[in-house]
Amino acid sequence: MNQNHSGQPRATEIGLAHETGQASPTLRDAVHYLLGCIAHDMLCEKCQEHEATCHITTIEGGISKSRDLCSECYEAGSPEAREFAAAQRKARCEYCGGQPCAGGTDFLALVTGVQKMKFMCMPCSMEHNRYIQQQLQQDASGLSQQEQLAALQILRDEADKHMKQWVSERGSQ
Repeated sequence: MNQNHSGQPRATEIGLAHETGQASPTLRDAVHYLLGCIAHDMLCEKCQEHEATCHITTIEGGISKSRDLCSECYEAGSPEAREFAAAQRKARCEYCGGQPCAGGTDFLALVTGVQKMKFMCMPCSMEHNRYIQQQLQQDASGLSQQEQLAALQILRDEADKHMKQWVSERGSQ
């Protein structure tokens, strides 16, 4: 049986592990098999030595670019990257104080002229996104650009108010 660099059976051979009497595959191997992928860690596209743990997508001139970097190459890329990495290391969820799983530029703040970072734990991130998506269902096509910006500022404020209420109710249950 072929093995990947971590000594685990290759995902394409997971189905054979049980039949051949080899060690049972890990859950990770099974997931990769089900997804049709070979089980391996993604290497940093810059140094090709460390695991890529920073997955960055930027949009410049309407073109989306994705990069997969190790933390060292990411932080070495720019002062902004070092600043973001430092903020991320000490960040807590903006709403409940939990361990963040999502974070970055607060786009609702950015479109209203405020540059700030926002970090959220998974439950808060999911509820925040649900609330924002629900509110964005309203038709704003008849509004001027100024009115749209004002509506986004109101949405940002209402979303923060909603999240504080949601966390308060969730904590008292």
